[in-house]
Amino acid sequence: MTYCVNPACQNPQNPPNIQTCLSCGSHLLLKERYRTIQLLGEGGMERTFLAVDQQNQDRYCIIKQLLPVENGLEASVHSSTLEKAIEVFRHDAQRRQAMGDHQQIAKLLDYFEQDKRLYMAIEFIDGQSLLEEMEQHGAFREPQIWELLDHLLPVFKTIHDRNIIHRDIKPDNIRRRHNRQLVLTNLGISKHLASLGLARTGSTIGTEGYAPPEQIRGGLAYPASDLYSLGVTCIQLLTGEWVDDLYDPLEGRWIWRERLWKIGSDVSDGLAQILEKLLQDRVNERYQSVTEILEDLHSLRPTFLNSLEEESLPPTVPSVPPPATPPQADPHAWRCLRTLKGHQGWVWAISFSPDGNTLASGSADQSVILWNPITGDRLRTLEGHSDLVLSVAFSPVSPLFASSSRDKSIILWNAETGEKIRNLGGWFSGHSELVDALAFSPDGTMLASGSWDRKMILWNPYTGKAIRKLRGHSSWVYSLAFSPDGITLASGSRDTTLMLWNVHTGKHFFTLYGDSGLVNAVAFSPDGQTIVSGNFDGSLVLWDVGRGEQITRLPGHSERINAIAFSPDGKLVASGSRDQTVILWDIRKRKPLCTLTDHSDRVFAVTFSPDSKTLATAAGDETVKLWQAP
Repeated sequence: MTYCVNPACQNPQNPPNIQTCLSCGSHLLLKERYRTIQLLGEGGMERTFLAVDQQNQDRYCIIKQLLPVENGLEASVHSSTLEKAIEVFRHDAQRRQAMGDHQQIAKLLDYFEQDKRLYMAIEFIDGQSLLEEMEQHGAFREPQIWELLDHLLPVFKTIHDRNIIHRDIKPDNIRRRHNRQLVLTNLGISKHLASLGLARTGSTIGTEGYAPPEQIRGGLAYPASDLYSLGVTCIQLLTGEWVDDLYDPLEGRWIWRERLWKIGSDVSDGLAQILEKLLQDRVNERYQSVTEILEDLHSLRPTFLNSLEEESLPPTVPSVPPPATPPQADPHAWRCLRTLKGHQGWVWAISFSPDGNTLASGSADQSVILWNPITGDRLRTLEGHSDLVLSVAFSPVSPLFASSSRDKSIILWNAETGEKIRNLGGWFSGHSELVDALAFSPDGTMLASGSWDRKMILWNPYTGKAIRKLRGHSSWVYSLAFSPDGITLASGSRDTTLMLWNVHTGKHFFTLYGDSGLVNAVAFSPDGQTIVSGNFDGSLVLWDVGRGEQITRLPGHSERINAIAFSPDGKLVASGSRDQTVILWDIRKRKPLCTLTDHSDRVFAVTFSPDSKTLATAAGDETVKLWQAP
């Protein structure tokens, strides 16, 4: 396949070995040698592609495309802004090339300007990223973090000594060669380019969650900014958690160590001291240079080695007496009918078809599987995303089926044939960050998507065109739900609010402020009068839609709620949590009915069949489970 790099192209995928895009007519080869084959990511003013160098035995490389824009539009060829951008771009590229062939920095192979866009060709590192290692093998142990710091800090010193700031340190951008050597990839744009004000409105330089406050708010970056991001990377690898789970917005602090304590783990005080100093919000309270960290690294390491020897002793395990009487069967408990196995990664999303004869599941293995929930047979596997699948949704009135991904794309499929119909969005009209929420309107004429770029988009699923964009949240959008009449859209966000929108006007008419942290999941009752939200603190909150007021808060889970679903008959609510349980609630009595504990990892998704008799749950144990009412 050849991928068209024109940001405005509506259908960029082309057959291999052609010279001109079949959709937009753009020339496909860059500099008459680089053929792009896959879009890897996009954000701010950058897009990244996997490509082959046809003048170098078709070897893989990475192409980074920089899009100078002015007032929201690409700068014209005669624009002084574009001329200045090209000048600064060339200067930056020359400085990067002056670093030479450092084995732990992805090499800049080439740089050029074509069609008013700026390009870099960068060495392709054929190995796993640290994020992929974590997802495959689990959380890192403390010795691995010390080793990581040992191997990477000298690389940071090399780039910082040359007045280069990476600006986008995260596990995705640290890869291992096959000889296990760690390599920094995807250096962000320089402060000189950023200072030209070329990025689109609302874009940030770096990745939210990893980038420090000064970078997100003002676009400023210092050596200490990279070191902050390195600290975030370390605590994510240590805990195996998503970054947003490690920060408490109500207290305004990182809670990574508490996460370790909850699972019976910890790190030495020496490492904790280093990481806490890396993670300070104020720039002047952090390490200012790699040299400062290296001094602490060497002085605190003996403490770590001593504690490691103590930790090597076998733990004392207290004996647990048997229960006095055998446990009694719960008359309200739902029975697990079957476990569906087929994914090779966490299962993030599930959805029943309108007739209940198909169940879709989306996974970290980048695939969607369609199942027969009656027999448990796999009907087909849909492959089209280049990163983990975060949300799936069936149209209530047609064979249309939608999936969204961390690759920032939304794909529409024919659920009956498995045929891919189209990708929604693109560089100008789509999302610029991962898309983790989808919802079809009850009449199927509208598809809503929510993203970490803080906005929602309403799409016409039949034309693939965006109807309108909804902006109001100040942080990532986690969850969406349509009211039964299709007029209202509810959105839950990391900013701890739940907002209600009129989809016909695009205006929000209520902002509901809770006291339970991030709003991870939302669902409307079948009569449309009540919304239930699942929150960071593990509680459910019931809201009165008409008055826009909180009705009650129901504590239940010991950790955050990831998913909420109303049964279609309105009698039950199911909540799935990172505490590995699913609670079924009698919503009229406002109390738990039973707790399902068969999953061995965090629960990411729950959904009822249309007849309310079957519950499907999906989890990090790579399974989907089907439950039957008593």
